[in-house]
Amino acid sequence: MTDTAIQTTLNAEEWKLVMALREIPDSPLRIKVSGLMAELVRFIQQPRCLGMQSDGFPCGTPHTSCEECQHMLKVLDDLAARVPVQD
Repeated sequence: MTDTAIQTTLNAEEWKLVMALREIPDSPLRIKVSGLMAELVRFIQQPRCLGMQSDGFPCGTPHTSCEECQHMLKVLDDLAARVPVQD
């Protein structure tokens, strides 16, 4: 990748994720995983659920128990169950 270097402070969990991504060889799989992770994180930050709140505005927070967020949690649980645990 030829992206510009960025200086920042990461905690151990963030560093582990960054290093895991960097260890994936350049390939269509890396591009797909990187894009999927970016979209997933963006969705979780601001889900923009289709369901309306009592005030008529769409849900915009992952802290509610709306149907869309519950569906996303189930999808993540299903995915986690399919991925073999590695140390």
